[in-house]
Amino acid sequence: MRRRGGRKTGYILVEAMVALAILSLGAFVVHGTIRQAVLTRGQAQDYTRARFLLEGLVADLELQPELVEDSTRGRFEGDDRRFRWSYGVRRVNVPKPGAPLRPPRPGKKRRPFTYEPGRDYLARVRATVTWERGGRAFSESFETLLGPDRLWQPPRGRR
Repeated sequence: MRRRGGRKTGYILVEAMVALAILSLGAFVVHGTIRQAVLTRGQAQDYTRARFLLEGLVADLELQPELVEDSTRGRFEGDDRRFRWSYGVRRVNVPKPGAPLRPPRPGKKRRPFTYEPGRDYLARVRATVTWERGGRAFSESFETLLGPDRLWQPPRGRR
């Protein structure tokens, strides 16, 4: 480059373009990081909201005096309408236990374990909440067992 009065000229444009390229690359990386943080935060909020909805659904089921073997699905209303729910209640047979877990104390008579007649089962409740975010499907599930007195059974002799 030529010198005018002792100063270099012509490098200012090249230096500006290099600085602009470095600045653009940095802005691109920062934008990607912020975008990923926003998506992760949204997913965490969705999982938290789904867990609250799921616990409310199971609590409503547990409050019912009797449950019927069935599976049902639906959609939450209001602000939660993008969340769907489903639950299933079914009978689960419980195997009869074998030997006791602890041997009886010496000198103490052991009573054999017995079930109440016809109560060798439990009610299994499985609930699931599903939703979509950014074109991807997500779900959260919960499962619990309830006592045999909670599951409706048809009267004997009509099975």
